[in-house]
Amino acid sequence: MVKFLVQRPIAVLMAFTACFIVGLVTYFTLPVSLLPDIAIPEITVQVSAPNTSARELENTVVKPLRQQLIQVARLKDMDSETRDGAGLIRLNFDYGTNTDLAFIEVNEKIDAAMNYLPKDTDRPKVVKASATDIPVFYLSLTLKNDSAYGQTDERAFLDLCEFAESVIKRRIEQLTEVAMVDITGLVERQLQIVPDENKLAVLGLSIQDVETALAQNNVEPGSMTVRDGYYEYNIKFSTLLRTEDDVKNILINKEGRIIRLEEFCRIGVVPVKEKGVSVSNGKRAVTLAIIKQADENMDDMKQAIGGTMSYFQSVYPDIEFSVSRNQTELLDYTISNLQQNLSLGFLFICIVAVLFLGDVKSPFIIGLSMVVSIVICFLFFYLFKMSLNIISLSGLILALGMMIDSSIIVTENISQYRERGYSLRRACIAGTSEVISPMLSSSLTTIAVFVPLIFMSGIAGAIFYDQAFSVTVGLLVSYFTGIMLLPVLYMLVYRTGLRKSWFSRIRINNPIKDHTLDRFYDAGVDFIFAHKTASVVFCIVSVPLCVFMFYFIGKERMPEIDQNELIARVEWNENIHVDENRRRVDALFEIFRGETIEQTAAVGQQDYLLNREQALSSSEAELYFKTENPSEIASLQEKVYRSLKAEYPLAVVSFSPPETVFEKLFVTGEADIVAELYSRNNEKVPTADELRSLEDGFIARTGYAPTGIAFENQLNIRINKEKLLLYNVSYDELYRVLKTAFKENSVATLHSYQQYLPISIVGEEQTVNSILQETLVPTRADNKGIEYLPLRELVSVIPAEDLKSITAGRNGEYIPFRFYDVQNAEWLMQQAKEVADATGDWDTSFSGSFFSNRKMLDELVVILFISILLMYFILAAQFESFVQPLVVLLEIPIDVAFALVLLWICGHTLNLMSAIGLIVTCGIIINDSILKLDAINELRKTGMPLLEAIHEAGRRRLRPIIMTSLTTIFAMVPLLFSFDMGSELQKPLSIAMIGAMFIGTLVSLFIIPLIYWFIYKEKKC
Repeated sequence: MVKFLVQRPIAVLMAFTACFIVGLVTYFTLPVSLLPDIAIPEITVQVSAPNTSARELENTVVKPLRQQLIQVARLKDMDSETRDGAGLIRLNFDYGTNTDLAFIEVNEKIDAAMNYLPKDTDRPKVVKASATDIPVFYLSLTLKNDSAYGQTDERAFLDLCEFAESVIKRRIEQLTEVAMVDITGLVERQLQIVPDENKLAVLGLSIQDVETALAQNNVEPGSMTVRDGYYEYNIKFSTLLRTEDDVKNILINKEGRIIRLEEFCRIGVVPVKEKGVSVSNGKRAVTLAIIKQADENMDDMKQAIGGTMSYFQSVYPDIEFSVSRNQTELLDYTISNLQQNLSLGFLFICIVAVLFLGDVKSPFIIGLSMVVSIVICFLFFYLFKMSLNIISLSGLILALGMMIDSSIIVTENISQYRERGYSLRRACIAGTSEVISPMLSSSLTTIAVFVPLIFMSGIAGAIFYDQAFSVTVGLLVSYFTGIMLLPVLYMLVYRTGLRKSWFSRIRINNPIKDHTLDRFYDAGVDFIFAHKTASVVFCIVSVPLCVFMFYFIGKERMPEIDQNELIARVEWNENIHVDENRRRVDALFEIFRGETIEQTAAVGQQDYLLNREQALSSSEAELYFKTENPSEIASLQEKVYRSLKAEYPLAVVSFSPPETVFEKLFVTGEADIVAELYSRNNEKVPTADELRSLEDGFIARTGYAPTGIAFENQLNIRINKEKLLLYNVSYDELYRVLKTAFKENSVATLHSYQQYLPISIVGEEQTVNSILQETLVPTRADNKGIEYLPLRELVSVIPAEDLKSITAGRNGEYIPFRFYDVQNAEWLMQQAKEVADATGDWDTSFSGSFFSNRKMLDELVVILFISILLMYFILAAQFESFVQPLVVLLEIPIDVAFALVLLWICGHTLNLMSAIGLIVTCGIIINDSILKLDAINELRKTGMPLLEAIHEAGRRRLRPIIMTSLTTIFAMVPLLFSFDMGSELQKPLSIAMIGAMFIGTLVSLFIIPLIYWFIYKEKKC
């Protein structure tokens, strides 16, 4: 085949040029994204039931729903969280589940469960998790004239709210790249009616009379059609309330007296009582979450949004626009750095080639074939609908060092034949033909490592798919480029003859002059053979060292990513209102104003439509901090925690990275260990003191402080039913008076143009004690007309304390204690179980990232053995021997042991990415041994003595082995000095590969020949 190609160089060049041009064109059409398009296997069911307690909602709605949803196919895990008025059920599925079908099945189960729920229950909302639903960034609008951490101009802010909703939101949603704009921080309005209690008493009216009048004057019975000759008219009956004056002019007939509503009520449009606010850098803000269309390019969206923002800033100078949690910056920074690393790795490889080959022609040929290989790879990316993302690009970087191996081996082998006096054409044919078989084995053994990895469960398998695709395509393309294009290029470039250049003076291994590398190799082999016992002991000791390091080194799912952003979620654990919540947040922001470059906060309830998490309550806040450097985040987190605990010791504080596609997929903020405590006595409600005592016991026993359990203080109002009957007071009237007094009595709707405003009847602003003491309830005693009775005579108030949220899973309700940064998980679980068992009230089980990490590592070990088995089969076919593959594979435990030691020294753990590095290196490093043994076998067939064959084969393959190892190492080096997300992910992989490649090269050169000698010293070829 090679002879046929060399004889038709123009045809070969044209074919590869065509592929190169097509690959170059497709490169500019490839989608660019942060991560592969992986479906997030999560569905959320949101339950809403206003004015329902958490306990009632859990027992009547959430629990029946869980019992139905547990039957959904391929359900991996389920948990729920119930609070007053709202519940959230999270369903997690196995990766690879068709979430569209799961979404349909979940809705079917909910429809079936509706028959068992209370009749007035609203149908729960089902939300399918999607990476495209995660906002690309948040845009905060504030008034420039507002002072930070000060009072806001209410009138101006109302105008800003209306402007943001009607202009900014709509303008951004008109962009083709934007799917929708989710908005929060708006101030809503309502029509408020405040009755004068004294006038009500004088007129003999009640709240019920006001409600009845509003209902009678706010109806729309419908319309009818009448005919009048040739014409037909639509007659509409309507008495809808449309303006504030319509409400003021409502007439009430009381015992023959006509009274206007405005005569005894104060009526006006006012802001709705706020349940939450949005804050940006100390100022009240309206925040817009920008969500990208699924099939749009993020770069195009960034440009479109940037142009729109520039226009708004120039036209509206009084409004300040600030962007936070910007994933477009993360994408640009990461992709550009990975592309830069690809270029640097290629440059380092070319430098190595120049130094070893001694002239610029060979490196030029290698570099040209490499460029052609990489560009043709993009054609396969396009054909298989793959995107350029941090996983596929890092896979190309990983493949870069391996891809060049084929070119180096072919070029070096052709050069050796030319130095023996072969003609140019004959050297190209002989040199290429000789290495076709070992190169194919080398490529297949590396691919064999990756193929089993894509069958891993969970996110690991999905990630491996992109990386395996990049490496596999890169290796196969470079292999065929090396055996088809490279000999043709070599012949064309060297057609004028073998001319030495000044580079030959700096050549590391000049065959004519000093034989530096040859002398180094011969001396190394002689030293190893002179110390056979020590070398064998070294090999034997490496195996237990590998096992020990595997159990000793720290383990986690994913490497820690340095970020300059931090989310702190604070539950104040006190019954505070939104104003006090914001005051505390402002005070905290003021403390850390100089240490951060950006601060935003969601205080209390937010209005996002696509929020899949449990909504914040009025006593909760979500704080966002951004620092100049990622190194400042750890100290900032510690300071924030200390400040909050010092000022508010009851506060429950948790930290997590911002929600990004990366965080959503890898769940990096998950607790290491979650102790789930199930009550043995279902009739007994655990008290706050009991749970706090448990928490203190965990801290004292383990030294780890779990995330605290949040409680809420309640006022339980108990109605005296005997007095209701005695004074002839209806329950409905009492409830109506209470809702009015507490400003929760929304009774009708004002149908103004293009918007509806709620109409509420409220009382004057009073404390709870004042309301109980001063509020009067109308009674209808027989033959005495309406009389009034103090509210305190009919009700009693009992303070209580209960869990703020009820957590449950597959096995029912439990109390979760979450432990983070755990060093010895098994010891902690044992101690926590002993503390819980000592009370006699709890059954304990555990969950958390520790278990998923262990499962992942167990799968990796199994897959490693499968990969080694596949490599054995390939090598057995290559060498036509059952023994020689074992010689080659013997170096794997040696390489892995020292790679684990290097990881530990550098402060890294055994995680998914470092495990990839170890497994991939197992496939790469044996390539050197394959070349070596193949050359020894060929020389022994000629009758050369064993020891002499070992020396001669080593000298022949020395330069290719060292060059391929160095190029693989240098391809990884740029990743060590970059700090974007892609490089941070790949850094443990790089360190593992560099360590294994370094020690593996020495083992291939010196130890493998010794093992080969031990086996074949008594045998004749």
